[in-house]
Amino acid sequence: MSLKNIILLLLISFMISCTAPQSVAKSPRVEQLPPHPSVEVRRPQVDYPSLGRPISIPITIEPIVTPRTPPIRRQVPKHGITEVIAKFKLPNRVRESSGLIKVDNRLWTLNDSGNRAELYQISQRDGHIIKRLKIKNARNRDWEDIAFDESYVYIGDFGNNKGNRRDLKIYKIPRTALRTQNSVRAEVISFRYSDQKDFKSKPHSNNYDCEAMVAHHGKLYLFSKNWQDNRTRLYELSTHSGKHVAKYIATFNTKGMVTGATINEELGILLLTTYSSLLDVNVWAFTNYSGGNFFSGDHKRLHLKEPLTSQVEGITFKDNYKAYMSSEAFHKYIFSFDSMLYELDFASEFE
Repeated sequence: MSLKNIILLLLISFMISCTAPQSVAKSPRVEQLPPHPSVEVRRPQVDYPSLGRPISIPITIEPIVTPRTPPIRRQVPKHGITEVIAKFKLPNRVRESSGLIKVDNRLWTLNDSGNRAELYQISQRDGHIIKRLKIKNARNRDWEDIAFDESYVYIGDFGNNKGNRRDLKIYKIPRTALRTQNSVRAEVISFRYSDQKDFKSKPHSNNYDCEAMVAHHGKLYLFSKNWQDNRTRLYELSTHSGKHVAKYIATFNTKGMVTGATINEELGILLLTTYSSLLDVNVWAFTNYSGGNFFSGDHKRLHLKEPLTSQVEGITFKDNYKAYMSSEAFHKYIFSFDSMLYELDFASEFE
């Protein structure tokens, strides 16, 4: 073979070796076995470079939406008749019933001045006493009304027939105590009226007596019993224990002495009971008011189907457009009345 042919063959072999695919050796698969429980696996510690302060990732939080309270339907007074039913005679233990509340479907009352410092749950069927709740640190100097809110019950020791009391107070107890206890200690709200300057004794001839109270939007509201002019003054008072001033708000001509109050927050209706010097009973309804100024909206005197003569002292809503009303036993001169529980139905008085 000539030298020329040999060089040609070597060149062809080199070219074939460069273009032929090369096999790649694969590494054998290694199974990762879990370490034996008794063998501690130590990994080498590596000092990684510091990356500085971690970057905060913004988190979107959905706002908590508080469900809105359904708007109070505007109450339009109309001409109608209020039915009044005498339910039953109250037991002798509460013959001086001076305030009423229906709370948690239970009916409670109290007696006025000089009686025991107790609340009484009475049957809505026949009036018998179901339970008594003693207020351990209280004295019943002149308890005249009772009110409640979402958490507490308020007992008004603010009867002031002479107009000279400087120890007006309201006892505050947990609402749960009515269901779970037989005795309870109360917080005390002491107060004075913002506009009272004269503290001379004027028995049954002053305008600083009080027998009516409601709790509304975190405040207490008091309605004076005016012996002199048969009107009522509205005051706003704190619900916190301690010494406070009851702030005067407004005056309304009830044409009688106010002795009881109740409010239905769902309907937006306030009721006030009154009686005259001849014990003629009337009930006033206030609606469409602004805030705590109950005299700023509409008002009407309910048209009782039959005239009612009694010393009415307490009132509380039983249901929408229905209320209970209690009276004290009264025996004087030619007048004689038993202590009674009445039921009012005034649904036809509003649209």
